[in-house]
Amino acid sequence: MIGPSIPASRVRSALAGRFPVPGCRPMSGAQSNASPSRGRVSLSIRWRQTGPVSTYFGMVKLLEGLLSESRRTGWASGPGTIDQVQQEAALLGWKEVPIRKGGPAISTLRPVDQEEAEPNSLSARYGKGAQPLHTDGAHLPEPPDIVVLACETTSTTPTRLWSWGRVGGRLISTVPHFLRHGIFLVNSGNDSFFTTALTGGRLRYDPGCMMPCDARARQAAQFFSEAESSAVEYNWTQPGQVLVIHNNRALHARASAAHDPQRELQRLSFHLSREAS
Repeated sequence: MIGPSIPASRVRSALAGRFPVPGCRPMSGAQSNASPSRGRVSLSIRWRQTGPVSTYFGMVKLLEGLLSESRRTGWASGPGTIDQVQQEAALLGWKEVPIRKGGPAISTLRPVDQEEAEPNSLSARYGKGAQPLHTDGAHLPEPPDIVVLACETTSTTPTRLWSWGRVGGRLISTVPHFLRHGIFLVNSGNDSFFTTALTGGRLRYDPGCMMPCDARARQAAQFFSEAESSAVEYNWTQPGQVLVIHNNRALHARASAAHDPQRELQRLSFHLSREAS
């Protein structure tokens, strides 16, 4: 018997066989024994084991724990692979968000020179050099809630991270007014639009696609530029690590990778389900 707490809708999908549970499959006539409570149930289904499942269901607990920690601190890390994250996120009802229109959900991030980079990307502007702090998917009408980075090996190039708390040595106790009121033009081709850096408690900033349109937006851009000095570094010193970034409240950036041309991360982004958000 297996009993993690998951949304009721996912239990129905499991019983209908609409998503895989690696290493096992439901036995004929399997049913959920639990009663729904606030839209969630304790999954209690008889499974016929066809392989090891402890790693998979350990990942269930891990990803939920990383999400909880990222809500408090802006990010969290732990052992895992991008495939495990994708399977667990499907079980939790998270929706994958391709960062580029028509692109794959999982993207591989490698340092490239400017001339080799995708148009309108940060790499097209900065090449293998250090990138500025930014929100992934800032050019989208609704950026992803969560960005997961994974590294199968190790990398000497850290990922830089910043969340609310301190900017340029100053403690931030209140939200500056210019973040809520400064107007930016978001360059997204035919789908360009105007927005602020903070809307409904959600951060959005990317100097690669967001152009300040007034004095308050220029203050916001300066604010995030000063935040660079307060960013912390996540070092990919252990193989098989995942980094969960709360994309609504934390900015991130790649440090210079000029010395690390073989660096390779995988990225997968999500909108959270209503039950998880």
